[in-house]
Amino acid sequence: MIKRRFSLAFSLLWRAYVLHFMWGFLLAVVLVLTFGTRMISIRNLLLYGPSIKLGLFALLLVILEAGWRVNLLRAVFGGRLKRSPAEWRTYVLLFTLLITTMATLNALLAFFAPVNAWYVYKLYGGPLLFAVGVFAIGWTQATPITLEVSTAPIENTSA
Repeated sequence: MIKRRFSLAFSLLWRAYVLHFMWGFLLAVVLVLTFGTRMISIRNLLLYGPSIKLGLFALLLVILEAGWRVNLLRAVFGGRLKRSPAEWRTYVLLFTLLITTMATLNALLAFFAPVNAWYVYKLYGGPLLFAVGVFAIGWTQATPITLEVSTAPIENTSA
């Protein structure tokens, strides 16, 4: 059971990380092509940018899942994992909650804490929270292997 939990947790972790990286890269390319290098010089945008990116990512996941029944994680990587649609839906909604928590924490640190504290969070706290959160969601999503029940009739040997 422990092996199954670790396997599912790590499998979901790298899938979530790759999807998060693809979203961040796509958003960065769109913003740079739209606004050019003018955005780099704005200090507040650098502080609040990760919160905006994470918030938009969470919003995208919820809209696709709730509105169109498109599970982005399952659509991109779900062919190799044997999970039911209900399990994928639960995972995406918990993942969205994690992303929203990270966006809120980043915004609070960017607004109230000194810049050095935000740097430390961005460098160590954010990735650690992401990895531990996704790993914990995968760990709790692992279901025990069901025992196969034989349907063969039992013979009466007492007679």
